[in-house]
Amino acid sequence: MKLLYTLFAVILFLTVSVQTGMAQAEIGQSLGAANSKTEDEAVGQAVINTVMPIGVGYGTVQLFKNNTVRSIGASLVVYGLIMGPSTGNFYANDYLRGGLGALTRVGAAFLLKDATSEIFGPTFANALNVDNEEVSFGDTEVLLGSVLMIGTIAYNIFSAPASVREYNQQRGYALELRSLPGTGQTVPMLTAKISL
Repeated sequence: MKLLYTLFAVILFLTVSVQTGMAQAEIGQSLGAANSKTEDEAVGQAVINTVMPIGVGYGTVQLFKNNTVRSIGASLVVYGLIMGPSTGNFYANDYLRGGLGALTRVGAAFLLKDATSEIFGPTFANALNVDNEEVSFGDTEVLLGSVLMIGTIAYNIFSAPASVREYNQQRGYALELRSLPGTGQTVPMLTAKISL
């Protein structure tokens, strides 16, 4: 159960730190091309698609007595942990980065499946019907699975802005705000990229 609280604390920290860092428009950020995507939207999608399914799913498992409803809630948590962080990368068409993160989390989930009861509680473990062993948090599988899960969640959320920048750079043009050297004034500039 302590690992669950730690995981939620890490996700909450990531949410606050990423959203705080993205609160103001950066100088040089793309503002208005027809096909451009925004970094804020990518990070927002990654965070919301991670936190919301985990919260709603875990609450569903704890509040309802019906096994079918509990199984749906547990599946939502699994979706939030595995696919949620990659949605920011998918938003920017960065399927390689997002897919590798999701695949790594699938492997981490298999390493952590026997620790489901210890992480989320016995009710949640019964809803998924996966935990049939008692393990300790010092086991190699649990440690490796936890590091892979938390590490790739952070990686995919923090890499979403890079995915957006790469996506926008591949498009033909963008309106940007650039600082004039030495003056501190910010002016709009139209930039173009020609691919041969």
